[in-house]
Amino acid sequence: MQMSQSMSLFVRTAALIAALGMIAVSGCVIERNQPRADRIEDATLTQSAFGLWVTRWDYQKQDDIRQIIHNAAAMGITDLYWQVRGQGDAYYRSNNEPWGEELTRPRGEQKKNQQHRTRSLDPGFDPLQLAINEAHAQGIRLHAWINVMPLWRGKTPPIDQAHPFYTHPQWRLTDETGQPQPLGTGYVVVNPVLDAVQDHIVAIVRDLATRYNIDGVHLDYIRFLTDELAKEKLYPGDAQSLSLYARMVGDRATPGHLNRTKYRAWIRSRITTLVKRIGEESLKGHPNIRYSAAVWRRPDLAKDQYLQDATRWVNEGIIDEIMPMIYTNKDTQFEDDLQAWYNAVDRKRVLAGIGVYKHDSAGQTLSQVTLGHPRRFVLFAYSSIFESSNPDQDKAPDAMRLRAMQRDALTQFIDRIGG
Repeated sequence: MQMSQSMSLFVRTAALIAALGMIAVSGCVIERNQPRADRIEDATLTQSAFGLWVTRWDYQKQDDIRQIIHNAAAMGITDLYWQVRGQGDAYYRSNNEPWGEELTRPRGEQKKNQQHRTRSLDPGFDPLQLAINEAHAQGIRLHAWINVMPLWRGKTPPIDQAHPFYTHPQWRLTDETGQPQPLGTGYVVVNPVLDAVQDHIVAIVRDLATRYNIDGVHLDYIRFLTDELAKEKLYPGDAQSLSLYARMVGDRATPGHLNRTKYRAWIRSRITTLVKRIGEESLKGHPNIRYSAAVWRRPDLAKDQYLQDATRWVNEGIIDEIMPMIYTNKDTQFEDDLQAWYNAVDRKRVLAGIGVYKHDSAGQTLSQVTLGHPRRFVLFAYSSIFESSNPDQDKAPDAMRLRAMQRDALTQFIDRIGG
């Protein structure tokens, strides 16, 4: 689709919104949430929220961060979901985990010149603190985005021997034979049922909430990574997990005599326990920190396939907001999935997650924005809209033109309705 077509769709969409008078969808839903301790005021959940996810691959240098914030502010973004933890590592000066390797991984010409040098993992500055300072100077809220379950990714293990991959091998998910989940192209993950794993995640979020002036904590990969695991294996199959299950549920817990449906339900409940603990322990005394999570595209798939009981998290007031990751180029699927969430929970606590990288036109992105609440959405991700230092970004002329179209269309859209 050419620029003129995208802009035509934009004009039609904006006119439709104006004609409808921007009726707030949240006003038509009965509030079903009980407030968590120190819950943020519900009024903040009706504010405009033009969100953007920024991955750990999008920045290395201080100038990268300043440029990201500048670009976001120019577009009218109100909320940045800034990745600070990827795989058992930190993109800030952490008291709990080592530096993320992407911060100093050689790229481009730097890679050629780095071949025979000793590599330092310390970037020499605190990326999170800089991002907070720059964002707040522009009036943008910054949410610390953490990947919860991933421990590592790739066939080569971490460089830093202080990484939990080495210091806590017992946290790694293992099968019934005692074999850990093997390294590969996907994520190797932690065992979410273990108290020690949960204690560690709680401590990470507490540290972030205590030392940094963040506006939110945003959980990602807060689910059982079913797609990463061999289906013929029992995960977790270690003796400690099975013993804990037996004590808590009162059921038989040997691999050959295990009700796997009940076992998966228990794993789901343990993940919910972790989500609850973060809110009650890590965010206690921080009423202005929004607590959100990226969740699977439909509530039934989230609960049954990925053991992510996000409907419960919202309806019991365990969490403030969810962002369903409805990443698709099929508008009918997007609308159906989003409506499924609207039917399940209070819709003002739902911000549609829109996969810009799936779209081949700015018009489709705007179309999906308006299928939900046009003043409350989150875009995935920065490198699909702006030029980025992300080494995997497509630099072909057509890809760059599409990003320019996305920028122009979204900037005009937000400017028109964001007042």
